Amino acid sequence: MHALNSPRSVARSAALLVSAAALLATGCNNRDELAPDCFAFDANGNCIVPDPGGVDAGINCAEFPVGAVGADYSFTPEVGGGSGNFNNWMATNLPPGLSIDPDTGEISGVPEEPMEYSGIVLSVFDAGKGSTEMNECGPLLINPALSSTPASTLERHCVPFDTPVDEWVGLLTGGDTTDIRCNPIVDSGSDTCPLGDGNGRPPPGITFDADTCTHSGNIAGERAGTYVWIVEIEQSGFVTGVPFCATNDFELYHDVNLTAEGVPEDILQPGLLEHTLDETLSFGGSGTYVWTIDDPACPGPDCNNFGFRFDVTCSPFDAVDPWQITLSPSMGTETGMMHELFATGPQVGSKFQQGRPWVASFEMSYCTSSDSASCDVNGGNFDNNAQTQYHFDVVGYPDLTP
Repeated sequence: MHALNSPRSVARSAALLVSAAALLATGCNNRDELAPDCFAFDANGNCIVPDPGGVDAGINCAEFPVGAVGADYSFTPEVGGGSGNFNNWMATNLPPGLSIDPDTGEISGVPEEPMEYSGIVLSVFDAGKGSTEMNECGPLLINPALSSTPASTLERHCVPFDTPVDEWVGLLTGGDTTDIRCNPIVDSGSDTCPLGDGNGRPPPGITFDADTCTHSGNIAGERAGTYVWIVEIEQSGFVTGVPFCATNDFELYHDVNLTAEGVPEDILQPGLLEHTLDETLSFGGSGTYVWTIDDPACPGPDCNNFGFRFDVTCSPFDAVDPWQITLSPSMGTETGMMHELFATGPQVGSKFQQGRPWVASFEMSYCTSSDSASCDVNGGNFDNNAQTQYHFDVVGYPDLTP
């Protein structure tokens, strides 16, 4: 009769014959070790998935690494105890944008909404013990996207180019706290906008080392103004920009003065444009930005003729829908000339939807003379005859306030 019993029955019957003396001799009182259960058999009736005994599996997920909106996220919780044969991972209440791999337990994705998420429940099936282990985890903190918006509050709305790395990194907000790397400045091939549309450009003489995230050099050239340019930074796959700047306080021939919003302003001060992500852009107009350019020889014959030329470069929208620019009204004065500035542009593109700042550069050349031909903007010698070269940047910051 016993010959007809299955191996499982034989194993259990044999276990019942173990004497108390044997238990005492071995010092073992764990039933799993004396009589292991089996949860899977091969075609010959041999056990291929035994219960190894020991403690139940436990998921270590009390602490999640910090994540950030737009940044790649990856975390695989450890499992202690159990058989070591785990599958069928499941999760509830994960932040939007994240999911769990049912085979490995890796939680990954790109978070979408910043907040602290609690009530996250993870479960895994222990195939060796035939049981499902479950644990409530967290919380999981998702920060806002990495942002350089605090630079807008600095004196010139940008980070001075010689600021130590730890200081400007400490200025950033959001992000997932992992290391930040800088991307090399790539020359787009344009003399007027070598960094590409929306990124401004450093003044002559300033260079950038992406490996150390530092600038070096001294400003050269005779074009006065504050140059602003964007350095791309990356953290966990999320790319944004930091506006750096350097001021060329070159002594000009003309006495140039700026009035902004009815108040005298330093001509070396960049303009600031804070805007929402869904609005078309507008800067200046209606007398808000007015320049007067006075010739030191005026009043006199030098004031009989004047001319000026302006160029807008590095607008982030040139390739799609260019800025509409006017320096009107403009007119001659007893001591030189004056002009306003009104610039409009389209809604920012997807590149700037996560709060990335941008730069639009305006460059003016001013000429006053007793000879009308000398200050003819369409003449071939205007660039040589214009006594003053001036650089004016507008820094744009998308407003991410809900």
